[in-house]
Amino acid sequence: MITRSLLSIIMVVAATFGAAATDLFHIEDFNIEPGQTVQVEILLDNEVQYTAFQSDLYLPEGLALEAQSVALTDRKVDHSIATSVLADGGIRMMSYSMSLQPYGGNSGALVTFRVTADEAFTGPVTIQLRNTRFTTLQGREIPFESTSCTVNAVALVQRGDVNGDGQVNVSDVSILINNLMSGNEAALNPQAADLNGDGGVNITDVSLLINLIMSAV
Repeated sequence: MITRSLLSIIMVVAATFGAAATDLFHIEDFNIEPGQTVQVEILLDNEVQYTAFQSDLYLPEGLALEAQSVALTDRKVDHSIATSVLADGGIRMMSYSMSLQPYGGNSGALVTFRVTADEAFTGPVTIQLRNTRFTTLQGREIPFESTSCTVNAVALVQRGDVNGDGQVNVSDVSILINNLMSGNEAALNPQAADLNGDGGVNITDVSLLINLIMSAV
């Protein structure tokens, strides 16, 4: 006969494993230009609270990890993170809290790192997270499923070449201003028109485009 205390323990363990089965440590697919450096986020979607984790990051040929770029986001409390290179080329990440505090929140980026694509990068390639294990508040180690994301190469776009004719000149300024005045930003190539790389196209980009043309040799 199962006692009430034993039944309670079984229910707690079952709940922990059931919730952990839905938890995910993963990277979303992204694009990168040859020669470009981008910041990548590792997301933790979790129902269970965790105080520590270990995971092995595998980058494909053509992508290089920027030295000492692996960092925790503001979901940390007093957590720290360390990395080491494995014999098979993987990067092992280990994070923990000395006071056994759980990471904050239940979704969003937990770790970020920066990668640079080779000048000859073509894609698509795959980044993998393997051997992932998280530690619960109760000290139980929970294995996570391995995950992967696809990295695609995008064509290198010349900044300022709004009309795509292979040159940056006053025609691009005219087109950029006309499109902004009409509010039809969809007609622009966002990569070419966003000269300051802030994710938007506005009058600041017009000013930068004019300066670029005036300073061209």
